Amino acid sequence: MEKSKFGRLRFRFGLAKIALLKLAKKVVKKPQERRAPVFNLEKVIRIISSYDRMLDNPDSSKIAGSIENQLKETGFLRLCIFVCPRFDTKVLFSKMPERYMPVEAGPDLFEPRIKKIRELRRDLMKVGLPTEVNVIIGDNDAEEYIFPFITNLSLDINVYKQRQGLYRVSFEQRCRKEFGDKVIIWSLSESGLSQDESKPNISEDAMQKEIVFFKWLFSSKGPYRGTLAFSEEVLTEMTKIKYKLYGAQGKFLEMLGGILLQTEGPGVWLERTNMLKCTGSSAIPTIYPWIRRDEINN
Repeated sequence: MEKSKFGRLRFRFGLAKIALLKLAKKVVKKPQERRAPVFNLEKVIRIISSYDRMLDNPDSSKIAGSIENQLKETGFLRLCIFVCPRFDTKVLFSKMPERYMPVEAGPDLFEPRIKKIRELRRDLMKVGLPTEVNVIIGDNDAEEYIFPFITNLSLDINVYKQRQGLYRVSFEQRCRKEFGDKVIIWSLSESGLSQDESKPNISEDAMQKEIVFFKWLFSSKGPYRGTLAFSEEVLTEMTKIKYKLYGAQGKFLEMLGGILLQTEGPGVWLERTNMLKCTGSSAIPTIYPWIRRDEINN
């Protein structure tokens, strides 16, 4: 399941198209045609800080600048959230391994996040800051660093892509019920996002920690229930690819702008955020609304 050159070109074309659209808006629209939203930046920062449970968050000082920059670009603030489909790992060696990818969104780990996202957006809108929710579906991880290492995997890629499209539509319908029209759903697979071509910056400690995570993932206690086994060399290669994929995601976030509401964890909150920057991107400022109280106290 090698990623095609067409997929990479499609993603690059998408980035170029968005850049051209932004440029066209600047050239065609006069600055006075867009009425600047009236809000108090200090109040906005206080609201965002009240939702951030990361002590000494290194991105705190970057939030105000990110808001101001995006308002100049778009006239509103994007709240970005990554979600992961609830994959059916047990069907990989069945007659229809494509069912690994669900077609309906929920119930999943995103469900308990909805309330706080809705509350944050409501509070920001109350003080006059137009806010858009951007949900990014991480639906291509397995394609990038798991499927290529499974021998004798008989997967119909066209059927699999169709299921990814159905899932994205289902997720979009779900989110419109929860957040209204001011919501955008991105599928990383449909967007053509693949692993970054740049070499990732990974410390030895980070590499070993991620390898340990992969060992748990494929163990009898992990979601794959011990159905897959890989050598240390393969796990190391998987880790490198995962970092490169996260690096590409960081550049995708940089293109969107706004603020990331980090959903990863527990125990890897900052590490996952730093992974987004491993191939040179500054990504976007991040807050951590879902850190558990026992993690704060430790």
